[in-house]
Amino acid sequence: MARSVATGIERTWRDSTPETIEEDLAALWREGADAGTPIARAVMSNLIVFRGLVAEGPAGLDAATGGLPLDEVCARHPSRLIVIEHKRGEETPSAPFAAGVAIVTFGPPHARYGIEQIVVRSACAEASLPSIVRRFVRGDLPTTVWWTEDMSDTPPLDAFIEIGRQLVYDSRAWQDVRRGVAVLAPLVEERRIDLADLNWRRLTPVRQAMKPASGEGLASPPGDATARIGYRRGEAALAWLAAGWLLSDRQHAVRALPVVEESALEDATLSVTVRRESGETTVTLKDRSVAIMKGSSPLVLVGIPIENLVDAVAAELRTFAHDAGLHAAIAALMGAFVK
Repeated sequence: MARSVATGIERTWRDSTPETIEEDLAALWREGADAGTPIARAVMSNLIVFRGLVAEGPAGLDAATGGLPLDEVCARHPSRLIVIEHKRGEETPSAPFAAGVAIVTFGPPHARYGIEQIVVRSACAEASLPSIVRRFVRGDLPTTVWWTEDMSDTPPLDAFIEIGRQLVYDSRAWQDVRRGVAVLAPLVEERRIDLADLNWRRLTPVRQAMKPASGEGLASPPGDATARIGYRRGEAALAWLAAGWLLSDRQHAVRALPVVEESALEDATLSVTVRRESGETTVTLKDRSVAIMKGSSPLVLVGIPIENLVDAVAAELRTFAHDAGLHAAIAALMGAFVK
């Protein structure tokens, strides 16, 4: 058993085995109660985190969860956290080969609350994963799957899609946008799971800035519009999401796939220009603001909230809603890519 304390977050963990995970968690709760400090169990959902195998050897929570702000996310939205480290490519059904458990507590001394963490390392056939994951999921709670891998290279496994109601991912990590969209297309078409793209959230200020002001309306039909999107290196997925939104949004729909190209943007992430008979609108996304230029009107700068990874994931877990705009954008992109 080991204990670590950082920034008000206290974690007590121990190595375990797949067969004794629940027993070991119960033992950790008893140890916490024996320490004399009341700890309330807090759980609002199941959060399954999938990642590739980090390291061989005994399960260690620091290695297994390294680089991911899981404690901080669960402090915002208490969840039963199940981390699956999976070595893909195996064809033989088998049980997990290592496991670890933890109780993580938060809050002031007089009002501590805690959540359970389970880490499982596996190298089995995909067919074995449902039985592994279902063993630890609380059936009376909603389940979110956080896919931390590059989905264009490592598509989500059906075993997790079947169990989860929400799929959280970040298309910013995609190396191949077309392949990433192709992976998501059947999930959208068959409505198998609600998508929550952290990268799509970054597009919100642009979408809001493109809306006509109250009473402004549109002087020409949206379908007559054309668009051009420039993006900073590394932001191709964001640019294509913007293109999918322009293709699918009824108010801003363009008549053809926007021109999307990498540009030498000095201090900006993305620039979206929409041209209609009534004029031209350009919205430029920067780190802390959006710049809006409509026709001959003066340039308008609007500040935007800064959202880090913890904020974004916790917000998606709290909302747990169907994002019709994202689903429509993915469907529009898939339709455009196959033409």
